[in-house]
Amino acid sequence: MFDPAHDCCSGPGLRHYVDCLEDLHREATHLEATEVELSEAIGQTLADDLKAPLSLPSFNNSAMDGFAFNSDLVKDATIDSPVRLPVVGASIAGDNAGLAQLKGRQAVKIMTGAPLPLGADTVLPVEAASWETDVLTFHAPYQADQHVRHIGQDVAQGKTILKAGTLLASQHLPLLSALGLGKVRVIQRPTAAWISTGQELVDDLSQTLKPGQIYNATGLYAAATARELGFDLQHTATVRDTPQDFAAALDTAIEGKPRIILSTGGVSAGQYDFVKPVLTDMGATIIFHKARIKPAKPVLFARLPGGSFFFGLPGNPISTALALRAFVYPFVRHLSGQTPEPMRVARLTRDVQVDASKTVFLMGRMRLSDSGLMIAIPNKRQQSFQTAPFAESNAWLMVPEGVSELSAGDQVHCLPFDPGSN
Repeated sequence: MFDPAHDCCSGPGLRHYVDCLEDLHREATHLEATEVELSEAIGQTLADDLKAPLSLPSFNNSAMDGFAFNSDLVKDATIDSPVRLPVVGASIAGDNAGLAQLKGRQAVKIMTGAPLPLGADTVLPVEAASWETDVLTFHAPYQADQHVRHIGQDVAQGKTILKAGTLLASQHLPLLSALGLGKVRVIQRPTAAWISTGQELVDDLSQTLKPGQIYNATGLYAAATARELGFDLQHTATVRDTPQDFAAALDTAIEGKPRIILSTGGVSAGQYDFVKPVLTDMGATIIFHKARIKPAKPVLFARLPGGSFFFGLPGNPISTALALRAFVYPFVRHLSGQTPEPMRVARLTRDVQVDASKTVFLMGRMRLSDSGLMIAIPNKRQQSFQTAPFAESNAWLMVPEGVSELSAGDQVHCLPFDPGSN
């Protein structure tokens, strides 16, 4: 994990970004494990090391359609003294009959995936002969182990195949299915509730706006990205930005016993920023409020009396999105038993100048250049209310505290909007 020096300050009480991450990791204790069907396990974290209950392949089998025989039978074959093997019987994939066995100087027809007959050690592809062949004729030796899949060549029984903390993805399904692992133990995904605050917000995007109203720009975003960020959003609400309305909405959310409650707005220092006082009145422990970052400086993290954790996110859409990615995701990742996220690195395509008194996250695009190098293209617009540049971007480009400028060609640490993207 990128760890810049802790040597800059831009105001009392503001936390360094890395210190905030340490707070999040310290508070996040792993959730309980539960057994789920393999079909439901994608996107969840393995609770235990997984060992192979059987070998793959579990029997020696053919990698080709062809003929199985013992290579020793043809080791003395020459042009002048060919060796002939009569073809008798067949080994067919999935056939429940007894395993075929060679008897003396003979070969057996074999299908791809079918068990290798006892006594056979190699396979001649059908392209080298013909299914109509009754006798194989060899004018030269034929090597052993041709087109044969051996027991355990893929996975040996008892071997650890996946470590605890692995985030299960679709590429794991063929392995786990082949091993017959229909159920796995995973760390439960944290449940969450979402509260949007602001009497100006309109959730119904088909409704005509009245003077002073705006559409809720982050409600659908939260619902859509929840799974990417590792939590299950089970409750949402939009309320007026008054202490009473927020407190009532918070009480309702708490009744569902979510692991995490998130709200947008009301966490700055204005007259109507009511979130912190409501939390204090209910006995919450404020772990940090305001960080030396841009955007999303007012972000708040607290522990509620009932055991839920609370994130107060700034109301500007881009600040909300960054706070989700830079604070909520690392917390959820730790809750789920995963290791800290490794930072991606790319090379800047142009110079950037920022405020060195804080960690700055720039909207931009990561992509491969024509030469195959990962490059980062900062967007020219960076205001936290601007949703158009966010739509044009796919990553946050992180400039650490203490750095005022980076030049084209310099490396920059990046957080893809979707943590699972490459």
